[in-house]
Amino acid sequence: MVAATVAVLAFLWWLLIFFAWVIFIFFTITIARSKGRSGLLWGILACFFPLITIIVLLLIPARTRN
Repeated sequence: MVAATVAVLAFLWWLLIFFAWVIFIFFTITIARSKGRSGLLWGILACFFPLITIIVLLLIPARTRN
């Protein structure tokens, strides 16, 4: 009984982490596109470094279109 409960809780934690990871990637792509940057490139970077990528994107200036 206890082992099954622990297994379910572990699964739920991994599911929560996965959804948070997907949300970080979505926000990263949205921020990148709004700043005129490549959403695909920044999305791939966010797969490996989610929070760092968002911080860097928020700090870099928007690309101006000439």
